[in-house]
Amino acid sequence: MTTSTSTPHSAPVLRTVAILVSTAIVGIGQTYTVLPLLSTIAADLGTSASAAAWLATAFSLSFAAGFLLAGPCADRFGPRRVILIGLIAAAVSTAGVATAQTLPAAIALRALQGVTIAALAPTGFAYVADQIALARRPTALSALSSAGLAAAVLMQVAAQILAPWGWKSVFIASAVLLTALAVIAWRGLRPDTGERAESVLGALARMPRLLTRPALLGLYAATLTLMGSFVIVYTGLELAGPAAIAGNPGSILILRASALPAVIAVPLLAGFLSRWAPRRRAAIALLVAGAAVAVAALLSENIIVLALAILIFVGGIAAAAPAIVELIHQRADGAIGASTALYTASMFLGTSIGPQIAALLAPAGFAVIGNAAACVLASGALLVWTAGSRSAS
Repeated sequence: MTTSTSTPHSAPVLRTVAILVSTAIVGIGQTYTVLPLLSTIAADLGTSASAAAWLATAFSLSFAAGFLLAGPCADRFGPRRVILIGLIAAAVSTAGVATAQTLPAAIALRALQGVTIAALAPTGFAYVADQIALARRPTALSALSSAGLAAAVLMQVAAQILAPWGWKSVFIASAVLLTALAVIAWRGLRPDTGERAESVLGALARMPRLLTRPALLGLYAATLTLMGSFVIVYTGLELAGPAAIAGNPGSILILRASALPAVIAVPLLAGFLSRWAPRRRAAIALLVAGAAVAVAALLSENIIVLALAILIFVGGIAAAAPAIVELIHQRADGAIGASTALYTASMFLGTSIGPQIAALLAPAGFAVIGNAAACVLASGALLVWTAGSRSAS
């Protein structure tokens, strides 16, 4: 995506970040809203919870594919314009999910929702690059990166709170929020500046070249393990939760909310964590996350231990994500926009695979699901360590 180094008059940081972070939380959070609702949706649509997991997969696949187009569109037409169109389209498609009467219809509407919401994520990073002063840009980008993971926690909690009013209420409420955000963004985001690409195809053509580099391919494969493992664990809690939380919505709500401090703490510790090279930081964070989820699988009957393990697990993922982005940028030869779009697409491709792994392993229980997630994270650490080395090409 186009990245200008300065703007004549920079946008106000607090207002801009508040709008973009809110948009990211509500938009990206749609990935995870169905996770606490799988059993409810299955009962309403006359199917199984495992089959309902396709609602998460369909969204994530179309979401990941949409990223590959959203970035080049922002380069061509300007990120603010794409964000505004995306918010309006996302509000309509999100409301549409609430009209589904059968599982196939719900899956199709979730796929459409994923494509429209994809316009909101990479364009936020492009808008920051266009509008925020260089000195303030790292803070704004860090806030946007954290918003994606915060969405995973906050929107699950919100969905569970709204669940007593029916699963469709979650999508209706989300559509209302997206409509309100479209108005706020229209009034609060400054018009696009900077040079624009001559065509969408021209901007899109940068991506295939990046995929010919073994080091980047390894790092994108490692990216799959980030949200892939996250969704495996949280879907596993919903489908095969241990006895400590089974049938207890209050315990599940507390367990989901308990991970939020990790999402907040990691950006605050960014300066401290940056003392370590990104390769080491990412590998260690992934191993810590894997060890934590292995403990959760082993001692899942103890709700306190389970909550603490999930907290550390989420913190490890939150610490690994920006380190992997740094490694990707170091090897992208200046193609920051294209490489970031591929990173985001890889992350949500992992998100689309996660529910299916959890559904497949659900009959074996949460312990097996947790250990599978731990193995996924260990493989991610190995990929980062190998692909992130200076000798990797």
